[in-house]
Amino acid sequence: MLDHSQVRGRLRQRPPMLLLDTVRHFSPPGSLVATKAVTGGEDCYRDVADGAGIDGYAYPSVLVLESFGQAVSVLWSLAGLGPPEEVPLMVGVRDLVYGAPAVPGDVLEHHVQLRHHSGGVGEFTGRTLSAGETVLDVGSILVVSRPAASLLPPAPASPQDKDGR
Repeated sequence: MLDHSQVRGRLRQRPPMLLLDTVRHFSPPGSLVATKAVTGGEDCYRDVADGAGIDGYAYPSVLVLESFGQAVSVLWSLAGLGPPEEVPLMVGVRDLVYGAPAVPGDVLEHHVQLRHHSGGVGEFTGRTLSAGETVLDVGSILVVSRPAASLLPPAPASPQDKDGR
């Protein structure tokens, strides 16, 4: 349904933290299936020693969660859950259960569902699978939207402001 260029157009993250490849299915307004291919060339594997067994290549759990969160963000965008000038921010997670580790060659399949939405707040749930095995069960992710401009750092003071002239 969405190829990588379209997914990239809906997310603020950029490589190496762009951790979503495609959206295979979207059922308005409340669910989607998105994918992320795990490859051995990712930054997280840079320091894996030569000769390490496949266990040394377990995809970091925090990156599995971040990838799932990016799928939540795409669902937020596709479903129009917030104004376009606002950015969804993950503010809470509950009841995460990690299962089988993912390794290079696996394709993570994120199944995301909207549980509740009111104003600028949404609650999501779901799971991540790889080859039918559960990699992550998500009990709840809480998201709020905020104006994008409010997330930018303040402009640095000009030299004139610093010396009072």
